[in-house]
Amino acid sequence: MTHSCDMKMFGSVTVWSRWQVVIPKEVRDILSIKEGDQLMVVTKYWKAIWLLKTNDIQEFIQNIEAEMRA
Repeated sequence: MTHSCDMKMFGSVTVWSRWQVVIPKEVRDILSIKEGDQLMVVTKYWKAIWLLKTNDIQEFIQNIEAEMRA
């Protein structure tokens, strides 16, 4: 399944004293993130952080490759 390259901002989060952040509820709901899910941390250009559900990495890579071919 190919998705459009939609990006959406969900506001800001705060880095807490133990280097933790809270993922906004709307994002957790959209991505079906549940307690215990594992997320992969990816950085780009030393400026961006992406969190990907480890179960979704293969589909994410396929979508990026499809966008690059388009």
